[in-house]
Amino acid sequence: MKKNAMYSNLESVEQLFRQYYKVLRVYAFRFVNDWDVAEDIVQDVFVALWNKRADIEFDGAVKAYLFKAVYNKSLNFLTSKKYTEEESMECFSDQIDALQIQEDNQENSLFMKELRGEIEAFVETLPVQVKKVFILSRSYGLKVKEIAVQLDLSPKTVEKYLTRALLELRTHLKNKGLMSLLFLLYLCSK
Repeated sequence: MKKNAMYSNLESVEQLFRQYYKVLRVYAFRFVNDWDVAEDIVQDVFVALWNKRADIEFDGAVKAYLFKAVYNKSLNFLTSKKYTEEESMECFSDQIDALQIQEDNQENSLFMKELRGEIEAFVETLPVQVKKVFILSRSYGLKVKEIAVQLDLSPKTVEKYLTRALLELRTHLKNKGLMSLLFLLYLCSK
């Protein structure tokens, strides 16, 4: 490995930043699905490059180093966020389950019918296996292990499909303006 002295001055690092910032931001966004977080990740990579410029060694192109650094920072972000995301998904899952209880209430029945229709229409757009997992979980109340056995999938795959479906459903409802109403109904049901 050889030291790259050419990246030890501010102008060189600024040039790299201008050259790779946009493409690295898009690359980070592919992992974290948030433009602000992607921007922070790329900036952190360049700050680290500057702060550790005396110690960093490149055995290949600096472009490969930057992409690898962004990839690692993105994974670190997702790992640190995982617990919060799982908590959030559990809460959202509870909100969906609360729909059944709320349908009995006459005041909410029109909204609930519209919401149920949106959810059913959305479920039809899911890939076949993801749709099967979602329906078995939400409509039939099967647990992850039961779904895994029935569909001959690993429990991790079932969890991944279920998380994907719930995340996409949450985004769909949010885009339709129904998410905040669903959340209020959920709070009222507690």
